[in-house]
Amino acid sequence: MSSPRAEVRAFLEGSFPGAEVERLAGDASTRIFYRVRQASGETSVLMDYGEPFAGETDDIVLARLFMAAGLPVAAILEASPEHGCLLMEDLGDTSLESLMESEPGPVHLQAAAILAAEVAERGTPVLEGSSRAAGPALDEERFRFEMDFFIEHYLRGFLGIGSLPPGLREDLHALAALAAGGPRNVFCHRDFHSRNLIVRADGSLAMVDIQDARWGPDSYDLASLLRDAYAEIAEEWMEPLVDIYLGRLSAPPERAEFMQRFDIVAAQRMIKALGTFGYQSSVRGSSRYDDALRRTAGRLRIHLPRLNETLRLAEMLGELQALG
Repeated sequence: MSSPRAEVRAFLEGSFPGAEVERLAGDASTRIFYRVRQASGETSVLMDYGEPFAGETDDIVLARLFMAAGLPVAAILEASPEHGCLLMEDLGDTSLESLMESEPGPVHLQAAAILAAEVAERGTPVLEGSSRAAGPALDEERFRFEMDFFIEHYLRGFLGIGSLPPGLREDLHALAALAAGGPRNVFCHRDFHSRNLIVRADGSLAMVDIQDARWGPDSYDLASLLRDAYAEIAEEWMEPLVDIYLGRLSAPPERAEFMQRFDIVAAQRMIKALGTFGYQSSVRGSSRYDDALRRTAGRLRIHLPRLNETLRLAEMLGELQALG
């Protein structure tokens, strides 16, 4: 297991001489994480950006926003721009993903659905009053980029498809427009799934990997949770969990319209995820996302034909996946 780079070692030796350092499993970004254990037994987590930075990173700015909204995230204990790292509160190792593997069932997802609603309910007014009120956002431009990324890194890079059917890119861009076209944007975590939800010692949930939080469709975080690439979620759990989410909103949207938006956004989100997983496999050579890729591709084969808006897309993607 690799040791921290020289600048990070210098920071640790200056702040925590003699501390033990353990590398942790990271996310799909280039950041590297370490657990720092002091002689006293106290622990914290160090995030290494790989190079020095100036000012405040998105992690710092967004941690402040989440905490101002009373939303559970790791506190930033110390920032060291010259060393390119942050020291953060250690939330522990128990993710919702691992808990659901040992204790399958909808009960843990209920708490997650409530937390997703709290992100939208509490976070939106805080975001509106912040320096990030004007953006960034999960808008049509962003979704179109993600559809193109899917073509490049899943269809071409992972499946090895050379020639695309006429109209495929246009149908994917049409889906992007539909996903972004809802009537209400809210504060979104953006990657609200079981690997990014940590079960703390008291049983409550906290969020990690918050650096991409932004404006997005009101169904986005819930779609990310209930169509989670990393967890098996039974179809019969969906409606009760949607009801829990809507029941926690002070002004819930009409349910049927919300579900229509949810299904469209879930389709876009799953296609986006396949682009990410394809990139991790074909470009970075990582096998960590192989199960998630297979699960998501399988769900899409079921999900897309259910929607009138994606029938032609379902047919084209089905043919391409068969070829791949």
